Amino acid sequence: MQTITGTAITLSLRDEFDAHVARQMEPEFESLSQTEENELVIDMTQVQFIDSCGIGAIVFLYKRLKSRGKGLRLLNVNGQPRQLIQMLRIDKVIPLITSAELQ
Repeated sequence: MQTITGTAITLSLRDEFDAHVARQMEPEFESLSQTEENELVIDMTQVQFIDSCGIGAIVFLYKRLKSRGKGLRLLNVNGQPRQLIQMLRIDKVIPLITSAELQ
């Protein structure tokens, strides 16, 4: 689900973001990579599990956005997704934020 607020688009993910879901979302990620908004926020509040394909899809989107001068932030990353993102040091490149930082 997408919402547009000001200069950002928020994309909400749910449950698992694995290879199957990442494949299903390829067209949407491709479309989002062409956005004219300044920033994309992926809301991961309800994501319980992410695998390497989900991580790859996020990194792919980040690179496409960055090449166009746009930003990407990950909102409310917790549990296993947060552990994997931190282990892979992706949080050093793509900021992890909480709802309070969403302004």
